[in-house]
Amino acid sequence: DAIFHSESYSSVPASPGTVGTEASIDMLHSSPVKPPGKNQSAVEFLQDGSPPLAWKEGSVHSAEPQDKLPPWVPFGLRILAAHQLQYNDGSSRAIDMLYDIRDRTVRTEYWNTRGMEIWKPVVDNALANAFVRKREWRLALGSLDHLLQGLSEEGEDGGGGLGVRREADSWCALEGDAVGELEKQAMRGMIASAARVELLSRQLLILLQSGAISAAERIQHDIRLHATEVASLLPEPLDDASTPALARMRRESTLVRQAPLRRLVNEGLLLFARHDYSEAATCFRDALVGQRELDEYVASSSGQPSSLSRDNDDAPAGCPTWKDLASPTLGFDASGPSLAVECMNNLSLCLLYSGNMRKAVQELETLIRQDPCSHLTEGVAFNLCTLYELGSDGEECTRKKKLVQRVAKRFYLHDVGVESFRLG
Repeated sequence: DAIFHSESYSSVPASPGTVGTEASIDMLHSSPVKPPGKNQSAVEFLQDGSPPLAWKEGSVHSAEPQDKLPPWVPFGLRILAAHQLQYNDGSSRAIDMLYDIRDRTVRTEYWNTRGMEIWKPVVDNALANAFVRKREWRLALGSLDHLLQGLSEEGEDGGGGLGVRREADSWCALEGDAVGELEKQAMRGMIASAARVELLSRQLLILLQSGAISAAERIQHDIRLHATEVASLLPEPLDDASTPALARMRRESTLVRQAPLRRLVNEGLLLFARHDYSEAATCFRDALVGQRELDEYVASSSGQPSSLSRDNDDAPAGCPTWKDLASPTLGFDASGPSLAVECMNNLSLCLLYSGNMRKAVQELETLIRQDPCSHLTEGVAFNLCTLYELGSDGEECTRKKKLVQRVAKRFYLHDVGVESFRLG
């Protein structure tokens, strides 16, 4: 989930439709373009010298083929706007729009949209999120499969998928000309393996939500293999001068450094699904300790956040950055939040199901005290207030829930809705 300086991204392929790029596509035509005739095919219409319809969200036979947005609007913002439609009216219009955009990233010859291939994983990720929201599990798994296939597609240089190569190039740009070819190959392998851990973990969560525990365990087997591969590619020591870009990526890339911890969290989820709450609590506790140790190491080794850092920036957590909207790489948020909140939340549920309700409440309250802005999420607030209801009488329960609500208001946590505090 960072705002990058242009000088640090000079060697990263730019996206079409952004100002100043070689692959720029004119998005704003000076005069209206006539739609194709009744007897004129779409391909003939696009090849007769007319401006391309790369950015028109709709049919090629639309009566308004002219794009009305200015050229400085990043194309990622269009995808975000299409995805936002499902939150506005809950209809399937968002999915229709996303599939329309995806078609233009696949059939680039037909739509005359060369250069839009880089947006295919972004659209697949948006579709996967939309399907999960609609509880369309099979379709969500299919979209995640498309993302996984994109990691394996070999380029002309054999360096992995387009997104993997773009992500590796963005890290190499931070080190200038000091990155050798062997180091680049190791970085691509590490990125691809770490990305597979993340995407397979999302599939595992979907399978658990749908009750397919056996299938989730088979997915976890692949996650173990890829997490082990990531560990085998880590440079030792981390500040090895012979591999500066690889060491920087290991130190600053959230996607890479959380891969082993994600495997532990998945193990805990599987054990929880099998009703082995004590062993699941052990996995979550180990992952929590590992996440805190990793955070402390990163903080001590990096010192003050660098202007060239990939993950240390001014962008709010979970918000798309300019890089995400204008020059994507893997297609999904590769710098997500710390796993500490997820581990603690799951740990408290394990304690609750094990009969240690008071301990579960103490764990969540301690987590909130440490950093309310980062740790007081909707899920944590909802679970904590539920525990209050189970362990306190009416007046005491209401007092505690209102206290949690005041904490959220004190730190301006507007994303935590009123329903999370269960005061109705």
